[in-house]
Amino acid sequence: MSKEREQFAGNLDYWEQAAASHGTTAGDTYYDLDRVIAGGTLMTEYEEAALALATGAPADAPLSKLAGLDVLHLQSHIGVDGVVMARAGARVTCADFSPTALGRALDLAAKVGVEIDVVECDARALPESLYGRFDVVYVTIGALCWIDDHALWMQQVSLALRPGGRLVMLEMHPLFNMLESRVPDLIVDLPYSGGGFVTMTGEGTYSDPASTINSTTTCYAYSIGEVVTGAVRAGLVVDRLEEHTSLAFNPRGDATAQVGDDGRYRILLGRGTRPEDAPQPLPMVFTFVATKQ
Repeated sequence: MSKEREQFAGNLDYWEQAAASHGTTAGDTYYDLDRVIAGGTLMTEYEEAALALATGAPADAPLSKLAGLDVLHLQSHIGVDGVVMARAGARVTCADFSPTALGRALDLAAKVGVEIDVVECDARALPESLYGRFDVVYVTIGALCWIDDHALWMQQVSLALRPGGRLVMLEMHPLFNMLESRVPDLIVDLPYSGGGFVTMTGEGTYSDPASTINSTTTCYAYSIGEVVTGAVRAGLVVDRLEEHTSLAFNPRGDATAQVGDDGRYRILLGRGTRPEDAPQPLPMVFTFVATKQ
């Protein structure tokens, strides 16, 4: 087996296990599916704001303009946000390489009382049946680090969009991805850009670190510059690039980000030896919205 196929197989095995587990264990702090079934959402304010920008919706009703739009939820995992967008009236297709994840997405949609389509595929090689079909390609936290060719990935996004369609993405900041742990200080151990990769073996997942899932996964580095350049070369015009230094939840489930008195998570760096020299927050995630010409 080639190195690339071995890495792909390891990643798929992890996501198959994660898809079967997420939202089902007592230790899962991430996937509150009962909340979604009851009419809520797991989107942060950043995803909602990006969708409002992309669709022209008001800030106080960010999903209100999704009705009647065709949305591709790319690398959808168990489809939580896709189901929420379908409930808002969008025609949603969830695309993922994990058949277990897509099965969970269909099950969640049935419980919510909406219909979605699902497509099992590699995000680097979308089937032609998805070309030119979508008003929005939606991507959220934890997608790009699994892609070894980000320019190719962005070309697939462009192929899926109609002219005038938009990529709406909230993604982990590459600086956050460089930070492996805090023991007790921040450890910078991973590459920033250029497709450099790290293969890791361990237990648990980001939503339930104590789970018994065992995996060997490979993640790839991307820079903000590579994201923007890839989008431009794929025929997209950048509408917004915004970096955020806090989140309402802990996206990795480890101790790298610390929770503050306001309940928000931040990556703090600095000596803080004097009151006026408090540690400063680093970027955790970024919003990226771009339009196909």
